[in-house]
Amino acid sequence: MTSLRGNQKFPKSVRVRSRLDFAAVYERGLRIGDACMALIALANEDSRTRLGLAVSKRCGNSVRRNRLKRRLREAFRLSRAELPTGLDLVIQPRANTPIQLAALRQSLISLTKRAAKKWAAQTRTSRADAASSDATPGAP
Repeated sequence: MTSLRGNQKFPKSVRVRSRLDFAAVYERGLRIGDACMALIALANEDSRTRLGLAVSKRCGNSVRRNRLKRRLREAFRLSRAELPTGLDLVIQPRANTPIQLAALRQSLISLTKRAAKKWAAQTRTSRADAASSDATPGAP
């Protein structure tokens, strides 16, 4: 058996696992999607990107759902070097999601990059709004 390099493993530290973490991503996260999946992204305090999966019964029977989850985890594991850091991601595959690893990987990378750009732009505008409200004189 070949050993995996440190950055190709999928340890618990790169998973969104707790109910509170999932709730925070759903409540405050940025939603973006394509024909393959919906992605919800939220900036975290860590320098690492974490993955959470929410696969509904609409995606098929348990065999198909579990295969889809394994492929999504593998796509994330293989793509970690290409993904932006510091995000919590929750992936919700669409009912007609292909199970091919290449398609899942391409979709994951493009959606994550789009989400990171939107998150950065949203953060810049919120900082600019806060700075402008601080600069305006308040009522005595």
